[in-house]
Amino acid sequence: MLFPPSTNFSPRHGLSILLAEGAADDARSLAKILKGLGHKVCAVADGGAQAVRLAGKLRPGLVIMGIGLSEMDGVSAARLILERTSVPVIISIGRNDIKALEATRYLNIQAFLIKPFSAVQLRSAIAIALSQHKLFSQARRKISQLSEALETVQGQADADALTVESLGSIGLTRREAEVMHWIAQGKANGDIAMILESSPRTVAKHVEHIFLKLKVESRTAAVGEARRLLQAGQAGKSCG
Repeated sequence: MLFPPSTNFSPRHGLSILLAEGAADDARSLAKILKGLGHKVCAVADGGAQAVRLAGKLRPGLVIMGIGLSEMDGVSAARLILERTSVPVIISIGRNDIKALEATRYLNIQAFLIKPFSAVQLRSAIAIALSQHKLFSQARRKISQLSEALETVQGQADADALTVESLGSIGLTRREAEVMHWIAQGKANGDIAMILESSPRTVAKHVEHIFLKLKVESRTAAVGEARRLLQAGQAGKSCG
């Protein structure tokens, strides 16, 4: 399950922060410093699994994750949180936690805190985490937009190539070719039924027959196989 991005941030009231810290004294000390910096600790978890549950439930504006947690270590908990929600994460480690630091290499961790740390260092880590998370989110949105644009272009290219006339050459009936043409444009069965003035059940049967003829199990695979067969046919004609 992917939780939506956190909205728990207000420039006026600071961040709502989830702490995950195995040592109670460290958690209290950190909470005190955060309060002094104008932030609110929405919850404190002493276990990794608990931290994952709270992150999904509370949607904090920031997670500060210690390493030595019960149930599940901090690195594993951070990995699960980052897989499920978009939230800046700071990892808090000791000076000798080299293995833990190495384990975070492939996670999207925005900042690190080396214990013991001062209020100034904590403030800097938070600022860095927020800035890096914003940049990462912007980059991810840009990639998503580009991917959608490419899919649209590819879909149009498929629709242009997979015409009703050309699809007949790969063994589809006229009606199957018409259905396949609209599948290539990303139309659902209900939409195709309306376009062809047919019923969704009839269209579904045509789709089933198309899958059998092309030896595929999905609409995407059907489009790809139809394109491949048409290209192979064109190559054969060129060689002839």
